[in-house]
Amino acid sequence: MSPLTGSAPIHPRWSEHHRPVASGSHTGRCTITRQGSGEGTTDPDGTWHPPTATTVYTGPCRITAPAPSSIVVVGEQQTAVATYEVGIEWDAAEVLEHDLITMDEAPDPAIVGKQLIVIDIAYATERFERVLRAKLNLSEPEA
Repeated sequence: MSPLTGSAPIHPRWSEHHRPVASGSHTGRCTITRQGSGEGTTDPDGTWHPPTATTVYTGPCRITAPAPSSIVVVGEQQTAVATYEVGIEWDAAEVLEHDLITMDEAPDPAIVGKQLIVIDIAYATERFERVLRAKLNLSEPEA
């Protein structure tokens, strides 16, 4: 029930009004891709190539450093694994779990070129940006 008859506690254009604030926090640029379907192709020499990936989003984003990370052993080496929060434009195309995020530009050069895997998408009734949770893609060798 509304506090006053005929009024709503949240203005109908609340999200529209606050979206520029979220967009202002997008100080980096990223590309999000989705692995193509199918079996891929094999060259005459037997080299297999995965199906072509589809670009889902290219544009402004922000990546927030994670809270404490956990340590796992990957390839006989201890590696810190953490969940990052990535914000993209609120009206971006749908992003799915397992899509890949590549950081193209960022104020912190150490994150540029890193690839993350989307592990969760935050849904809400009020949205200023699309919020994704992701982990570093440890299956890809670093350039």
